[in-house]
Amino acid sequence: MKKKIFAVFLAAFFSVSALTRGTALGDTGAAAVTYTKPIPDMPVYDSETDSFFENSVFCGDSLMQGFEMYCQYRGEGFLSDPLFLAAASFSLKQAIGPVTSSTLHPLYQGEKLSVEDSIAKCGAEKAFLFYGMNDLVWTEPEDAVEEYNTLIFRIHNKAPDAKIYIIGATYIYAPAQRFSSGYTNENMRIFNDTMYKYCQNYDYIEFINIGDRLIDETNGLRSEYTSDNYVHMTMAGYDVWVKVLRAYARDFTADE
Repeated sequence: MKKKIFAVFLAAFFSVSALTRGTALGDTGAAAVTYTKPIPDMPVYDSETDSFFENSVFCGDSLMQGFEMYCQYRGEGFLSDPLFLAAASFSLKQAIGPVTSSTLHPLYQGEKLSVEDSIAKCGAEKAFLFYGMNDLVWTEPEDAVEEYNTLIFRIHNKAPDAKIYIIGATYIYAPAQRFSSGYTNENMRIFNDTMYKYCQNYDYIEFINIGDRLIDETNGLRSEYTSDNYVHMTMAGYDVWVKVLRAYARDFTADE
């Protein structure tokens, strides 16, 4: 009964957008080139790869909040019960700004701290970061990458032993793109491609491409994966997150 009630709560959460819902402005016909990638053949539940996520922290915005509730719904021990530091509408710009009583910085043990201080204080060995979706509402992709660079270096300075995993942006449902402001899948891809190249320069950073497993021939978020016809995820969408994360954990462990 408790699980059924929580499922209803999840459905309600996934149907509410923390971002202001977008309006289509322009032609959103099928793209000339598509970037869809196959979903890894991995189970949602897999105790062998759970161990990879021990002593991990997942940081981000409302999409990461949704992933936190998804993991809670999946049950105790899922992905080794990672810590979550996420807040609706949280952005890179806010993450690198000062911590005040009015900012959206997530709480750690009841205290509002910077992302880097929370990660250092919790002693996580792996930090999975999902940022940029809120920034790209008003920021050029290149500027958002610079903000990410600032945050990453702050985390590395405070927690030098932590491995950092950048989860790429997960795109917009194509009809909801905001062409007038540049909040488009094309800019999301520029952001992701630039972050991927950035991560290649550091041995303590990895890039995990979840977004290309969630898109259709328009290079936008597939309708079955969006809860609000915008950017937020359904349970099926988060199933894909888990399969990609587990495939990465399997391959990374095998490489070691």
